[in-house]
Amino acid sequence: MQKRDRRFLLRSILPAIGLALALTAGAGPVPAHAAGSGFPRIPVWAFPGAFQDSSSFNPRRCVGEWQPRPDSIRPQARTVSVRFLRDRRAEARPDFAGYRIWRVVGTPDTSQMTLIRRFSLNIDAPLTWRFSLVDTTTLDSTGQKTYPFKCAGKVVHDSVVTFVDPDSNGNYVKVCRRVDQFGRCLSRGDSVLKLVAPPGPHDGFRTWYAITYEALNVQDNVNLDLFVPGPPDTSDNYARCGTYGDTTTCPRINLNNKAVNMIAAPVEPTGGPTTNLLQVSVVPNPYRAHEAWDQAAANEVHFINLPANATIKIYTAAGDLVVKLQHDDPVRDFERWDLKNQSGKDVASGIYVYRVESAALTFQNRFVLVR
Repeated sequence: MQKRDRRFLLRSILPAIGLALALTAGAGPVPAHAAGSGFPRIPVWAFPGAFQDSSSFNPRRCVGEWQPRPDSIRPQARTVSVRFLRDRRAEARPDFAGYRIWRVVGTPDTSQMTLIRRFSLNIDAPLTWRFSLVDTTTLDSTGQKTYPFKCAGKVVHDSVVTFVDPDSNGNYVKVCRRVDQFGRCLSRGDSVLKLVAPPGPHDGFRTWYAITYEALNVQDNVNLDLFVPGPPDTSDNYARCGTYGDTTTCPRINLNNKAVNMIAAPVEPTGGPTTNLLQVSVVPNPYRAHEAWDQAAANEVHFINLPANATIKIYTAAGDLVVKLQHDDPVRDFERWDLKNQSGKDVASGIYVYRVESAALTFQNRFVLVR
C-alpha cells in the first residue's frame, strides 16, 4: 500500500475507531441526535448505463476534492448506475460505519439480495470510504448542529454517491499469494486483499437495488447492517404487544432495512440499440418451459440487439401470423414476448418464425418453444 493511501485510510478510519473505543469504554448514553427516532430513509435511484461522475473514479483522493464531472450517461452493455443520497444525521451517529449496496434479480425479494459493494469506515475495508466525513463539532449561528461534510479540513459537497455496477463492485477478501494443488496457502500470513465481484448485472433482467447503513465494528470484523429500532411491529394490531413501546413483549421493526431503502421500480441493463439487424436473435432458443427472468405465473422470451425502432412479426411454421410486437425504445435493445398470441392466449410448443422490420432493413429467422 502506498504511503498516501495509508494516510488517506488513517484519516478516514481513525475518527470512527475513536468513537468505537469511546463506546466500549462506557462513554455514556448515545446523544439525542443519534437516537433511532427520525432515522432517515435513503433516497436511491438506478438507471441503465454508466454515469460519468462515478464515486469510485480515484481511490487515492476524497470524492469531495474533485470537480464534478458532467451529469451524463455513457451507453454500456450490462451496466447500471446507482445513485443515493448521504445523510448527515445518520453519519453523525457514533455507531455509523458506512453504506452497503444490495442487488437482486428477477424479484424484489429482499431475502435473496446479494451484497455487491461496501463503502465502509470499518478497518477491514481499506480504501472503500472515499468520501468526506461529517463534522459533528460545528455549530450554526443559533448554536445548533449543522454537520457539514468536510474533506482535508474544507467543507465539500459530495452528498450524492454514484456507484456503477459492475465497474466498481465487489468486496475485499483475503486470498493467498501462492497455493498448492488443493488451493491451500503455502505459507502462513502470505495473503493479499483482493476485490472480488459477484456476477452480473445481466442484460434484460429486471434488477432491484437497495442501500443500508453499516454498523461500526466494536469487537471484531462482523460487518453487520446497523440496526435502528423503530415503532413496534403492529402487524397483529397490538394483540401481543401490550403497551406501545414495550420492546420486551413487542418487537420493534428495523428502520434500516432493504425494503425501505429500495429503488421504486426495477432497472433493466441493456447493451443499447443497434442498427445491424444481423445481430438480432431470440433468447433463450430453444425456450424450455421456464427461464430465470420469468415472473410468477408468466413466461417470456427476449428479442435482443434490436434497433431503436422496429416491428417484430411472429409466425407459425405454416406461415400464420401469431402476434405483432412494436419496439420503440431509444435505450433498451430488447423486446419481451409473453408467449401469447394476438388474442391473449398461450401459444403451443413448436417451431416459430420471426421477422424484424426496421426503416431500411428486414431480418428473418426461427426459434423453438418447448412448454
